[in-house]
Amino acid sequence: QENEYTRTNITFDNGRFTLHGDLLIPDTARNAPVLIFLVGSGANSSHNTLYKNFVEENLEKLFLDEGFAILYFDKRGVGKSQGKWQRTNLYERASDAKAAIDFLKTQGRIDSTRIGIVGHSQGGWVAHIMGDRYRDDIKLIASLAAPTFDIKLKLTNEYYSDYLCEGIPDKEAFDRAEKKAISDINWVSWFPIRRQWRQLRELRYFDPAPHILELEMPSFFAFAEHDADVYHGWAVGMINEMFNNKVPEYFSLQIIPDTNHDLKMVNMCASQAESDAAVYSPYFQAVFKNWILKNI
Repeated sequence: QENEYTRTNITFDNGRFTLHGDLLIPDTARNAPVLIFLVGSGANSSHNTLYKNFVEENLEKLFLDEGFAILYFDKRGVGKSQGKWQRTNLYERASDAKAAIDFLKTQGRIDSTRIGIVGHSQGGWVAHIMGDRYRDDIKLIASLAAPTFDIKLKLTNEYYSDYLCEGIPDKEAFDRAEKKAISDINWVSWFPIRRQWRQLRELRYFDPAPHILELEMPSFFAFAEHDADVYHGWAVGMINEMFNNKVPEYFSLQIIPDTNHDLKMVNMCASQAESDAAVYSPYFQAVFKNWILKNI
């Protein structure tokens, strides 16, 4: 029996920017907990486009039947939302999500004491910031395939995977990747010509560690076994290092077997077509859903 729900187009303001999104509320809901979803990087990252399938399979199908409401909003400069995504930093993204929380508090049939933040990729970084800065407004955060390390290592990781998938030997691949990452960061500091570079300029000093260290709420971290952007070994290792191997008991660190950055069942060097055809991990969906239900 699938729950009927109502999808409403919403707008809310943060300073001089108006943001557009959707609020889904089950028709039977009286006091619904809410998940706010935060998309990843780039111009096409929206719940209506790049993330459409992701949110349908990993949020709507899992949580609407459990009586949850779900809030999506387009980040600045995407869809109808005002602003420029490439000139928006992660703290501004977190502030926009806080404005979404404030909007929720004005809505009926919502339990604003039970709000969870779910972020994928760059959205996970925003979730880390929110769990630290807006802790009084949030019940939990879930960080899906998000790096726990800084931007230099993130870029190195991406280039390293590209070189490995081209068949370049390990050590050479790493050395070349690291040099390219450093060069990129230096270059964008002076000549941010392309839009992606303007975005990189906004992010170049970001490190999630200070925020992760401050998390005091239930925090779920999912890392994909075959993620070309975020190696699970590096990511989990970084969390262990931050906490001197005494990771808080309210953290759940999950490595999702046989999955790529999108948590689909496909290997690291798969083509876009292979990735598009692959299915989301049922294991991920089960552990993620159980954790949310237990902690909200």
